[in-house]
Amino acid sequence: MMEQIISIENLSFSYGKNEIIKGLNLSVNKGEIIGLIGENGAGKTTLLNILLGLLPSKKNVQVFGGHPGSLLAKQKIGSMLQGDLRLSNVRVEEFLEEVAMQYNNANPLESILIKLNLVPHRRKFLKELSGGLMRRVTFAQALLSNPDLLFLDEPTVGMDAQARHIFWESIEELREQGKTMIITSHYLEEIQQVASRLIVLQAGKFTFEGTLKELQALHKQTTISITSESEQHNFAELVGVVNVEESGSQVVIKSVDGDRTLKELLLKYPRVSNITVEHETLEKIFLQMTTDRGNSKND
Repeated sequence: MMEQIISIENLSFSYGKNEIIKGLNLSVNKGEIIGLIGENGAGKTTLLNILLGLLPSKKNVQVFGGHPGSLLAKQKIGSMLQGDLRLSNVRVEEFLEEVAMQYNNANPLESILIKLNLVPHRRKFLKELSGGLMRRVTFAQALLSNPDLLFLDEPTVGMDAQARHIFWESIEELREQGKTMIITSHYLEEIQQVASRLIVLQAGKFTFEGTLKELQALHKQTTISITSESEQHNFAELVGVVNVEESGSQVVIKSVDGDRTLKELLLKYPRVSNITVEHETLEKIFLQMTTDRGNSKND
């Protein structure tokens, strides 16, 4: 039986009369990596703050079998929220040493400094750091507690390519250790590589829960790119095709039934070459979902 880490039943939350979260239900098991996706204002950060105990909740929310923000939960959770802590006249090493002292089973600071390539910056003042470098320090802070559950809210904002690579390598190591994570990010191509389950939050409600393959199955458009030297063709009549764009010998075919379109294409036009097939990415699907939702509001 899977060990349940988070349980949410019919959770709603309002700021005054503004209802941010509307009747959410969610169960997260040990070892899951949840990709939480939503536009700005959808309620992602509010949900994370509730799970951390930073915002109030009733008995319908449990973390590690108890109330969010309990002493047990605090010892088992690492968080990397938006809005980095910048203290005046405090150095990177001093800050992280102080954090480590708050935990019974802290990870060795030196190993984290090495892992995140922070050794050259250990004596710098927090207020002197660039945004991307400060995010790495915040990630180091989240790892110090040796957490079983990690909340990572837009973790790679401001990081350069090398720092992002180091970050996702660390996430892969944490996955192998069986850690549980909830990650929000606007870099959806990164989320789709690591998430075992995707959750789409729109206007305070979950509009999708499942794997990337399950989401792609609901948005079946496939892009087939080919080279065709022949002028005797009518790709638009192939089964499933919804759009064809041609530029010289280069042809891009959009289909809602990629497998059948490809089979018929090869049967009717066996001389086409340079065939590539691309399924919808998470980013394209999310843009479609937000566009469709916006259009439905205007209808």
